[in-house]
Amino acid sequence: MNRWRWILLLLLAVYGAVPASSQNPNLVHNGSFENPKNTWVNSNCNYMSLLAGATDIPHWTVTADTINAIVWASAPTCDGYSAAASNYFLDLSGFGDDSPNGAVQQTIKKLTAGQQYSFSMAVVATVPLVTVDGVSLALTAGKPFKRGSMTWIPENGSFTAQSTTAALVLRNPQPGAQIVFVDKVTIRAH
Repeated sequence: MNRWRWILLLLLAVYGAVPASSQNPNLVHNGSFENPKNTWVNSNCNYMSLLAGATDIPHWTVTADTINAIVWASAPTCDGYSAAASNYFLDLSGFGDDSPNGAVQQTIKKLTAGQQYSFSMAVVATVPLVTVDGVSLALTAGKPFKRGSMTWIPENGSFTAQSTTAALVLRNPQPGAQIVFVDKVTIRAH
């Protein structure tokens, strides 16, 4: 074993240190919409259409009130789009503007009531409406970044947990929107 690695492991054991990523983990499971269970199937152009109730994206469900289909994309798509993180992302508007209210949801667990949490996601074009237990989050744009030919914009907000679990919903807020791309979703304790 490498001498420095051995010293680091010894220090961790002695002082009980925990890596920074473990101290403040992302409470959103599969926030980058990846495909660890191999459930993605190409419907067209490296997009998979998902109807209301679909659970193909691990840890996410397409909301029951979604009209028509949203799309789960595998980068690069035939129209040249890239993910903000890793290989997959969502378009809540579907193919073109097929879904006027497309949304996904996830139950966030291990919250502490009264604790403040930071929310972030990367978006392209229309910013999704984000709710936590039905309450809309105010979002502020961060510094844009490029992935491939695409410019993604971080959107950040915060909320105070009301209980130990909460329903997180990401929704297309604008009927007729052509692009509502979302990726890299996180919730972390402040």
